[in-house]
Amino acid sequence: MQITKVIGCILIILSSTLMGFYCSNELKSRINDIKELRKLIILLRGDIRYGSTPLPEAINTIARRHEGSFKGFLIKVSDKLSEHSGNTFSQIWKAAVEKELLQTSLNKKDKSHLIQFGENLGYLDKEMQMNTLELFLTQIEEEINELSKTAKEKSYLYNTLGIMAGIFISIILI
Repeated sequence: MQITKVIGCILIILSSTLMGFYCSNELKSRINDIKELRKLIILLRGDIRYGSTPLPEAINTIARRHEGSFKGFLIKVSDKLSEHSGNTFSQIWKAAVEKELLQTSLNKKDKSHLIQFGENLGYLDKEMQMNTLELFLTQIEEEINELSKTAKEKSYLYNTLGIMAGIFISIILI
């Protein structure tokens, strides 16, 4: 009887510790995903500004040469734009964000900002597209800076809380 309690306590502490490490890793993954998104927006801005490439072609170009967690998203947007199905750019963008970015670490706030970005980007002329891209890049930079400042403390907090929660639950069950 005593051995099962000990094994149960070890399993509880182990699982809660792993949960803390998982939350810590998700925070780091979110920062990396936002940095990757920033890189894609910079590439998109460069294609539009310096190459005078139309938005659908610029997205297609980036989709073909990009490897990462946003590749499926970019390919989906590019394919839907080339179909000429009658949907607006913002509708295509929103559907792709909702369906293709499920496997990323972006949270609901990040995805809603990305949807809003797509709504503002699709129907504007080149100069307004550039302004929209610059505004979104500024928002991403602020988000990265804010997350980077607190990431170390939050990671430590998640790890510690995971361990302490397991110990606390084990003590209560004994």
